[in-house]
Amino acid sequence: MKYELFDYQEAAKATLLRSLLTMAKAYEEDVEERGAVVLAAPTGAGKTVIATAVIESALDGDETTPGIENSTFLWVTDDPSLNKQTLNKMMAASSGLNLNRLIAIENDFQQETLDAGRVYFLNIQKLGSSAHLSKSGVDGRKYSLWDTIANTIRDRPYGFVVVVDEAHRGLSTAKDTRDTIVSRIIGGNAGDQPEVPVVWGISAVPRRFREAMAQRGRTVKSHTVAIEDVRASGLLKDQIILGHTKGIHAAESTLLRHAVEKIREYEARWAAYCRENGDPRVDPILVVQVEDKPSPKSLGELVGTVLEEWPGISPRNIVHTFASHAAEPAGAHKVEYCPPEDIQDRQDVRVVLCKTAITTGWDCPRAEVLVSMRVANDADLITQIMGRMVRTPLARRILTDETLNTVHCILPKFDERAVELIAKQFERGDDGGLAGGTKVVLKPMQLTRNPLLHPSADDAAREPEPADQVEEESNPPKDNGTFWLEQQADQPGPDNDPSLSGDKVGNLVPNQRPRNPANEEGASLFDGSLPTQHVTAQGEQSVFGLLESLPSYTIPRRIRRSGVSRLSALAALLAEKHDGKAIEATAISQARNELLAVIDTRRMNLETKGELAERLDTVAKTRLYERAVTYGSPTEDPQQRQTTIELDVRGIQILMDKAKRLLPEGLATAFVDRLAATDDDVTDAMITTIAVAQDPELPSQIEDRASYICAQWLQKYSSAITRLSAADQEKFDRIRRESDRPLLTTLSLSTSRTEDAEGSEWERHVLSDAAGKFKARFFDWEEHVLREELRHDAVAWYRNPPGGRHSLQIPYVGIDGIRGMTPDFIFIHKVQGSLRASLIDPHGTYLADAVPKLKGLTDYADMHGTEFHRIQSIAKVDGKYRMLNHQDPATREAVREYEGIDAGEVFRMYGTDY
Repeated sequence: MKYELFDYQEAAKATLLRSLLTMAKAYEEDVEERGAVVLAAPTGAGKTVIATAVIESALDGDETTPGIENSTFLWVTDDPSLNKQTLNKMMAASSGLNLNRLIAIENDFQQETLDAGRVYFLNIQKLGSSAHLSKSGVDGRKYSLWDTIANTIRDRPYGFVVVVDEAHRGLSTAKDTRDTIVSRIIGGNAGDQPEVPVVWGISAVPRRFREAMAQRGRTVKSHTVAIEDVRASGLLKDQIILGHTKGIHAAESTLLRHAVEKIREYEARWAAYCRENGDPRVDPILVVQVEDKPSPKSLGELVGTVLEEWPGISPRNIVHTFASHAAEPAGAHKVEYCPPEDIQDRQDVRVVLCKTAITTGWDCPRAEVLVSMRVANDADLITQIMGRMVRTPLARRILTDETLNTVHCILPKFDERAVELIAKQFERGDDGGLAGGTKVVLKPMQLTRNPLLHPSADDAAREPEPADQVEEESNPPKDNGTFWLEQQADQPGPDNDPSLSGDKVGNLVPNQRPRNPANEEGASLFDGSLPTQHVTAQGEQSVFGLLESLPSYTIPRRIRRSGVSRLSALAALLAEKHDGKAIEATAISQARNELLAVIDTRRMNLETKGELAERLDTVAKTRLYERAVTYGSPTEDPQQRQTTIELDVRGIQILMDKAKRLLPEGLATAFVDRLAATDDDVTDAMITTIAVAQDPELPSQIEDRASYICAQWLQKYSSAITRLSAADQEKFDRIRRESDRPLLTTLSLSTSRTEDAEGSEWERHVLSDAAGKFKARFFDWEEHVLREELRHDAVAWYRNPPGGRHSLQIPYVGIDGIRGMTPDFIFIHKVQGSLRASLIDPHGTYLADAVPKLKGLTDYADMHGTEFHRIQSIAKVDGKYRMLNHQDPATREAVREYEGIDAGEVFRMYGTDY
């Protein structure tokens, strides 16, 4: 693959490929055992990228999978443009699928069988009853496509897979033409058309397909991509801003002008961002949805208004997607037709006119603003288009200007009630594949860094306190066996163990991996440790610089990438040249030598125990057992005779292929090269590698070491990484997010954000409008804390978001593994002339994880207490506000040792009045 898959895409690929292999083998053993695989992926998940990765590995194999021998894929849709778009995306994403292997079936196609190692694209209209491809013996055609499919199933059933794209539309209960054709492709007929062994359905909402397959007696295996995983990847925009006039229809022209103003604002913001970060240019698109039968006059007025308000474009930058597929008159202009699948790549297209929904599969992340002239009862047509506009243009979240993570929808003919219905539809998702959970903003308020808090407004800069002035209660962190990243003297690393660098393999004692409490009964998240990581303040030394220097942690995701894969990717990034210079040019060889050292250590341990020789003998030889029998009479000598036979080259290669899957990322081959001084030694080296790879303890040891090195390198090179472009930093951040353990980082403070202007108005918030004001709603106990802190002269405050790079996150152990908490408030006070931050968390004692969160905050204070003026939890208990001081060693110890589940009891026993 040319693209590096996101963790959830990698997990989907592995599951789907395994299911396809299992079902192909099941059919090979029993022709009555037919299967169906389902990929349920929401809008924006990258289903084509996932499918490409699966098909590439099925056809050619990879380091973890042998592939499906002689496999063929038939990709079926009802939309020729969707097939074209999918073929182009596959060719762009795959390193192994070229145009010779991606074949669109056209009317002149004629073969007895489909070729192995190919992907064929078919739109079902070509198999209609009157279609040329559906007939044989006509116009010199020897085989119909029906014959070709049937012959392929008969000749090579193992590995023949039919893929049904948009499968929720492929097998409806209504007996329409498409359903008949797709059903026949899958299920054959009573005559000479056999059933397809394996079917793969892809859809955002595959319920109908899944039920249809089960009704046909197929074994169904499904993989669902969770929307939260897609959103966490940064592939979807965070917000949809809905604008309306409460149904005043006379405002259409005014709001069209407003829409042009918004798209020009996006244009300027994208230009500035891409220029500053060296990203490819993003030219945002305005989508205008018109009524069903617009007159040339009304289209002319619309085009005229757009051209008047947007001097930088001309009529050639405006296109339509109407069903006419021809140029449309628009007053004095003509608007050309553009196929929807071409819009994204045509940089000259800046305005798109459409009527109802743009075709299924339309993918245009550049579409940033929609203005719809439809009426309220056309809400579904609007949400269908909006659902296609939530993808991020650069396939990542923008951390600085968060306005670029939003999409605007302006509805001149909608009243407040109709807009509210659309908002709820997006927030919950729907049966059409909308990305549920998208935040909808109805009263947008533009926030930037508070102008009243810039260095000129606060004359104090943050200065490190001398060691003798640090508060006595803020003790330095101690070695308490937690996961917090502390240095252990016996923990080897590339900087302090010469045996881990260069080409020589030294005698490495593998480190102990921090245990995952989700996998061990009674284990603590804080068992095991890594080196202490120190965060260096970045940016201006002000309120903003102070916030961005505070220690935060990544929280392990539900789906995690292997440590070996992460280390391989990290090493490649460090060795890659950024602006002509690599961060660590030798990172790839260092990473390889680190892991080879683990393998060689295991080899030497086996040799020391006397186990290696026996394993080598088992690998190099096979045993033949023979028993003589006499036809028609009892055998006089029933004993077996055993003969030992040396394994031939082919047998060794088969075992070596398995070793490569056990030792991925080229480790098996590299270890053979390390052991083989000459060509004559290669066979012995392969046998040794196979024997060691089969050791059940080795994979976890390699994983442990790889994860450890990843954490260490991300710390060591953190300063250099922060100096890279936003796009390059995101590549490193992905590796952090995919870790199996919390990793130290810092929060990134936005320079621009859009929020709902609801709730009370507050001053001194870090992000505000131009007048320094911020609006927000709070629970009563949160508001009490906020008012108290502001009353006691807080210079500034920050409402900590619930997650993401703009949030300060702290790991804790929940009932379902490692989770993340986000203290509600960060306050900044002036202490002895310096700015100091305080974490103040109004704590809900009623929550099931309230006590684990207190313990997590306690351990965070143990590690990072000196970075803060105060770290406190506040709760309303028995009508009074109580405070836990996590900077106090005795309080920390008491919270850590508490074994109950009542957080209120903790505040009663160890808290003080707030």
